[in-house]
Amino acid sequence: MTAMPGAVVIQAASRSYGGGRDMCLNLVQGRPVAAWTMDRALATFPGTPLRLAAPAFDAGGALDTLMRARGGLSVTAHDASPLARLVAVTADLPEAAVIVRADGLHFGFFPPLARLLVETALAGGYDLVKAPDDYPIQLTVDVYRVGALRRLAGLADLEPAFHIHPKYAMLRRPGEFSCLRLAEPPRPDDVALRALRRFAAAVYDQERLEARGPGIAAGDQWRFHYELAEPYLRPHWAVLDAACGAGYGTARLAGQVRLAVGADRSGQALAALRAAAPGVPAVRADVTRLPLAGACLDAVVGFETIEHVEAGAYLSEVARVLRPGGLFVLSTPQNSLGHIPINARHAREYSLRELAALLEGHFVVEHLIGIKQGRIVFEGDPLGQNTVAVCRKPQTGKRP
Repeated sequence: MTAMPGAVVIQAASRSYGGGRDMCLNLVQGRPVAAWTMDRALATFPGTPLRLAAPAFDAGGALDTLMRARGGLSVTAHDASPLARLVAVTADLPEAAVIVRADGLHFGFFPPLARLLVETALAGGYDLVKAPDDYPIQLTVDVYRVGALRRLAGLADLEPAFHIHPKYAMLRRPGEFSCLRLAEPPRPDDVALRALRRFAAAVYDQERLEARGPGIAAGDQWRFHYELAEPYLRPHWAVLDAACGAGYGTARLAGQVRLAVGADRSGQALAALRAAAPGVPAVRADVTRLPLAGACLDAVVGFETIEHVEAGAYLSEVARVLRPGGLFVLSTPQNSLGHIPINARHAREYSLRELAALLEGHFVVEHLIGIKQGRIVFEGDPLGQNTVAVCRKPQTGKRP
């Protein structure tokens, strides 16, 4: 008989960490994504109590209603700390209980993996069991011991980012918490991946995530990409923000370099950039065919772009417009099963090794940074859910 958790906790919110609308309430076949996730949890662990951990601003809202309709417990509190929500929603469970934590957006988590994580946690007495850091996030859940969550929440020196992704706080403290990443997790086959991708076509309705409000800074990865790039830029440089969207990042860069130019194929996005930052140049262009002279730029930043386009054409074009020795900083989802990404807006996602091989055909790769989740980076460990690569065009103009 399959080992069962003490509860399955769905963590969800109507607003993203960047302050925009969260996609977990998008409708698929007439039902919110979070409802599909809740039903998958009930089917995977039948008879297990189902609970919602949501921020206070979602009290009485759609997520609350969805959970109560399934007879589950709903706790809406602690806007800035998902960890505190997990502790609150499991307050009635014993310290030794194991819970499954699933994101409300992850409608397609893989049941064989979820069950194996629970079985492993119970058999080994672990505080945390999770999939590898580069396993597709939409396919997995996290398994925690309740007592470990309580101990973690009681630490006075816990950084805000770890309140959002507590598993990485536990992994950073191996002497205090017993954690395991599965070495060989089960994986869906290509048929299942394609089915999830078709379903997800209605889920991921935003081509790019952007800064739309105050959000929760400790979990806002979108802004973090620019923060990681900025130490490499110089004040006298000309910098292109490729696929800049509404231009929050372009306007930010304009305050730090001699010239910041935004390029995007969306006229609506560029109109928003011009309205928000009237003095910042905005060019309507496909990033694989830039209307710019060769070797005219000191740096290009391209965040969450390469997964949308033909990679070879994009990288060749970036190399063309950079001067010899010019800088290229990009970010993209990191995915060990990226040949069929769940996000139907992505043509391809890349493992760390695949991305490095692509980049090395055009640039010298200086740094590969693995963002675990949100804004969490482990020094010297490039595996994660997102890759930031810092590259240089060779000084000779030849391919490396």
